[in-house]
Amino acid sequence: MDIVTCFFHAESCDIHLNHGDLLDAIWSWVGIKPEHRQKVAELLSMMASLRPQSSERKLKWRVIRRQLLQELNLAEAVVNRLQTVGLRFCGAADQALPRLRGALPADKPTRKALDELSDLFSYLRIWRIEKHVYIDALMPPTESYHRDLFFQIYLMKENNIGSLIEGALLAVGGRYDYLLHQMWDREYVGYAPRTNPPGAVGASLALETIIQHGPVDFKPIRNETSTSVLVCSRGGGGLLVERMELVDKLWEENIKAQFVPIPDPSLTEQYEYASEHDIKCLVIITDTGVSQTGFVKVRHLEVKKEKEVERDHLVKFLLDATATQFRKSSLWN
Repeated sequence: MDIVTCFFHAESCDIHLNHGDLLDAIWSWVGIKPEHRQKVAELLSMMASLRPQSSERKLKWRVIRRQLLQELNLAEAVVNRLQTVGLRFCGAADQALPRLRGALPADKPTRKALDELSDLFSYLRIWRIEKHVYIDALMPPTESYHRDLFFQIYLMKENNIGSLIEGALLAVGGRYDYLLHQMWDREYVGYAPRTNPPGAVGASLALETIIQHGPVDFKPIRNETSTSVLVCSRGGGGLLVERMELVDKLWEENIKAQFVPIPDPSLTEQYEYASEHDIKCLVIITDTGVSQTGFVKVRHLEVKKEKEVERDHLVKFLLDATATQFRKSSLWN
């Protein structure tokens, strides 16, 4: 989204989310036989670029419904259940997720899929990207190896009378753990026989489409070199939400900030991440600091200094420290 919003206003972009296990649960709930699923997915992809619950999507459904009945000879009851999914289980996450939980069997893969979608939406809310995010339970993945969470981002356009028309696909992506599992050669990479491959997420940008629809007066943003900060946690169950919120606040002030993207990393793991990414400045939060004192600890690994700083003064401290490469002794007094 950072790249996309360099060219387009965030309000003009729709994010569609789905999960491979959720799609499998939908196929079973509707009654689509395995041999028909690929063809049904191809037909449903005709409306993937249209906003769920929009009048334009409902019009496109009429065409797809006719093809499902006449070309694939699906039973009308099956097609009606597909229509129910489109009308009730696709749309704003706050509405679609509870409905999906209430309708689908509570087996482990389905619960996991809905939990992961819910978690992702909560993370997007922290970074204020929750607007125009839709659960599209009928959206098939663009790549067969996207078996977990996957997404598609569309630029929504209006016609002359103000109605939304088919969106332009700007980006796709998702988890591709399945692909790594298929390709994992333990002996070649030197891992122990029982070690699992790491998780993986990827994205593809439609650069030609972005350039075609982008503003003619676009000016590239210079990426000035600056100090990176790693927001760390100590205790408190990982404080994932708090770390994300602080990272967001620092980016708003043009301070490059990162966090270890796992729920509860140890301090050792976070130090290793800093070393691997050549990050010298750590901002460490604790459950006590978050709930009571309002202080964070700033530690610089190269100058070997640390200081407790009030959260409200953290941005000023980091900007001042960066200007002197953290070497001004009075900063640490």
